Amino acid sequence: MAGDSVLVAVEFTANSLRLRLTDPEGTTVADERWPLPALADEDAWGWEVGGRIATLFAREGERRSALAIGVAAPGPVDPVKGHLLRSVDGQEAWSGLAIVETLRRHIDVPVAVSTRVSAALLAERWRGAARGIEDALLVTMRGVPVAAALIGGREVRGASFEAGSLPAVPQLEPGTRLAGRDLETAAGLLADAVALLDPALVIVDAEPQHAEPLIPLLQRVITEVAPGPKVIASALGEDGPLQGAMILASTVAYEGDRS
Repeated sequence: MAGDSVLVAVEFTANSLRLRLTDPEGTTVADERWPLPALADEDAWGWEVGGRIATLFAREGERRSALAIGVAAPGPVDPVKGHLLRSVDGQEAWSGLAIVETLRRHIDVPVAVSTRVSAALLAERWRGAARGIEDALLVTMRGVPVAAALIGGREVRGASFEAGSLPAVPQLEPGTRLAGRDLETAAGLLADAVALLDPALVIVDAEPQHAEPLIPLLQRVITEVAPGPKVIASALGEDGPLQGAMILASTVAYEGDRS
């Protein structure tokens, strides 16, 4: 496979990095996860992530090159500049991180970036639970609770790209169960958001011990206050953001070829 060109998907949080390489037809040629150390600034982040991509390119003597890179980032982003505006599930030093510029200093190909939750919703729309749905809300309860919404087939970004923040929804710790007041609070707050947006579908991405009590209760509350939307579990789960990043990479690669 010497000289093969691939699409690159990147997903990162405060302490982990996932990379996936596929050929242009979508066949996976590499899929890796690494722990991330403390990275104090933009240069340190760029050398860590760029270096990991280069390592996959050169594995076992192969000499791959990138067609495009898609990134799922841990917080709201400016999709035009490609900056991480605020590091929500990432390291504090990354707020303001110029993701696109930094990666392109290492690998000069088209780069697209989105929030992790927005990338997950993109993947659910094209490959998962929301296929064919124009109005959908995805809520993730992994880490800091956040949401992403499609209305009329377009993502709601907000005036400052902060749409989807859920500061009052309880944050759930791994290994715990969602019950009692936290369960009722989460269902009530999410039902208010659903009533405001009126989606056809509400997708909940959470650990099974959190999703199992939340989904039926949220469905009951929504039926009482804003009947219509159906509440279901994510079809892609933890893999959603990385799959969405790959869709971003495929899109910008196609646009680059077309231009």
